[in-house]
Amino acid sequence: MYSKIVSVSLHTIYIFAVCQVYLQEKCKSIALIIGRSRHMYEDFGTILNKGFNSWIRNLNICIPFILNFLINMILYFLFFGLIGILLFTSSTGSIIDPATLSEEEIVTMVWKGFSENLGLSLVLILGFYLFATFVQSFFTAGAIGMAKKASETGDAGFYDMLVSGSKNTFRLFLTFLLITLLLLVGIIFIVPGAFAVGDMSTLIENPEASVNGVAALAIGVILWTAYIIILNLVLSLCRYALVIDELGPLEALSEGFRFFTNNKLDVFFIWIITIGLALINSFVSEFAGSGSIMFAAIASLVPIVILEPLTAVLWTRLYLTRKGGKLYDPSYLLSDPDSF
Repeated sequence: MYSKIVSVSLHTIYIFAVCQVYLQEKCKSIALIIGRSRHMYEDFGTILNKGFNSWIRNLNICIPFILNFLINMILYFLFFGLIGILLFTSSTGSIIDPATLSEEEIVTMVWKGFSENLGLSLVLILGFYLFATFVQSFFTAGAIGMAKKASETGDAGFYDMLVSGSKNTFRLFLTFLLITLLLLVGIIFIVPGAFAVGDMSTLIENPEASVNGVAALAIGVILWTAYIIILNLVLSLCRYALVIDELGPLEALSEGFRFFTNNKLDVFFIWIITIGLALINSFVSEFAGSGSIMFAAIASLVPIVILEPLTAVLWTRLYLTRKGGKLYDPSYLLSDPDSF
């Protein structure tokens, strides 16, 4: 008799069954509150829809872009101030007011000041560029980290920006420099045209004398522009690969290119959406903002506050879903309540 009682499955005991149902209901209610991450594959429409909802839920992702904009504004103000002092300082040491000079005198003075202080000017330009790129690397890494956290858990905070920025800034900075060098490689397209044109002063004085050279230079500029566009498209995901998978600069470039080759249409469509939204905003700000300073100021903030955070979330979600990463989906439990 005792052996028969022991052999009875626990699942048939009434008390255990009640406890099991209670625990299941509690788990479901908790999961419905905090959401749940799971591995999933999403089609392009789902990426746009859930990416938009994730951005709406985490509007604070705009913070890194706003801080980057403000710091860069300060840097540019200091840079142009120093350059102005360098170029518009007379031999007596007094500052010359450009408003008192003609256009030809301004051009002559700028060129003379730049040529006489070539070394210092180049050092200032390079130094400000590197520092601005480093600042941009920190906030870009922070924004991607926030977008990753929002995509995986549903919520992201300022702390996620600090953690991701501190971990990935230097590697992302090196990646930006590598991409800049790759973009500068395209200068070879305009070299033949530049040699064909020859001295620019001769071209200005007699434009008809170098028609073939100008045509070759124009073709070179077009080819260089196309090269820049294609390279930006192909390497769109390299910075996201670096931050999300914590890769090195060369690994990130390689992974970004590999991701593009495996997901050409998805990458192209989001890239088109990004460019399209930016163009629409620029057209609206140009035509509607010409008569209103306030509207022009608001339109200038739209890319920083809305477009850049939104596209960061979309790129992040695309990368995660195509790489089999975990994504936050609060509706999953409603559609599959028996998974507990």
